[in-house]
Amino acid sequence: MTARSSSFTLTELIKPHDIFITCVFLLISIGTVMVFSSSAFHWSVEGDSSYFLRRQLAWLPIATLACILFRQIDYRFLERHYWQLLLLSTVLLGIVLIPQVGRNVNDSRRWLPLGPGIGFQPSELAKLAVVVFVAGFMSKDPTRRVRSFKSFLVICAALLPVFLLVLVEPDLGTSMFILGLSVFVLFLSGIRALFLLLSAAIFAPLIAVFVHLRWEMIRGRLLGFLDPEKVYQVKHSLTALGAGGLWGQGLGASGQKLQFLPEPHTDFIFAILGEELGFVGCLAILLLFVVLLWSGVGIVWKTRSLFGFLVASGIVLSLSFQAVLNIAVVTASMPTKGIALPFLTHGGSGLCMAMAQVGLLLSIERVSRMEETDLAVGVANGASA
Repeated sequence: MTARSSSFTLTELIKPHDIFITCVFLLISIGTVMVFSSSAFHWSVEGDSSYFLRRQLAWLPIATLACILFRQIDYRFLERHYWQLLLLSTVLLGIVLIPQVGRNVNDSRRWLPLGPGIGFQPSELAKLAVVVFVAGFMSKDPTRRVRSFKSFLVICAALLPVFLLVLVEPDLGTSMFILGLSVFVLFLSGIRALFLLLSAAIFAPLIAVFVHLRWEMIRGRLLGFLDPEKVYQVKHSLTALGAGGLWGQGLGASGQKLQFLPEPHTDFIFAILGEELGFVGCLAILLLFVVLLWSGVGIVWKTRSLFGFLVASGIVLSLSFQAVLNIAVVTASMPTKGIALPFLTHGGSGLCMAMAQVGLLLSIERVSRMEETDLAVGVANGASA
């Protein structure tokens, strides 16, 4: 067997979607262990050391079901209903701001209560909704819409309520993340660069007003970024990472989770992982996300339709960039912001929406593979005729 045929066989045996789902499974498995390890001490004080573990395990079947359902549907269904998905997301973002409905946590109203101790974060749905909307709108008539200023204004008008509703929760980081996703998908669609520059003129004043109103908080985060010792969470996060060394203190042996690092099972779970599993553990997580990105790009590259290409690209960027932002905050490489680490951070709605995106990406891959097979059969039949 030649080297060329061996390479071909290996490529045929190891598919990008198999690698992608394997990375997701490994990240969720590690995340479940770390959620228990990082939260057990705090809740043992309250009398229930497995409280967050049980919550995470309860959400896992729901998240898995969401992944399976989205994988089984034909993703082109969303191409016909992208307006409805954006409208649903906008309505939920509006409902969460109603004082009698939305749950207020740390002076932010971001959660819709679904039961005792259970909530859903509409902004997680918004991340997917804006990607699907921009992809669906631009793929309807790509040749005309990439050059149409009217189409650009329609997109801005549709996305503006989502951006504003997330901004007033208040959640500047997520609103900027949603805006960035939209710009990225628009850029991939081939829209004129001038329109993307004009979007800054539309959204920048709104961001400026928010910064003015919340200046003291933002100023504190910027000063904390320049001097991490002044930010309590970042200080203890860096202490945890430093204490981990090369091999870590050992699973369950973190000292910073002993009520030094606040809420260690959420946005700063990577710091506890670094303290317990060391640089080697952190490197393993980074490598898993790099492989996740690489295999996701492999799926994107093989997608035939413009809508599927844009949605798949948005999903891969969303999952990868969230990981980059979270790790950057934990390592004091950027100002603090509540961005979850996909598949590892504790949280039901974040896990469910991440798995729904995984399922949708797999649906795009499945349908694209079927289309490629049908095309090959058609060409073969035509040649034989």
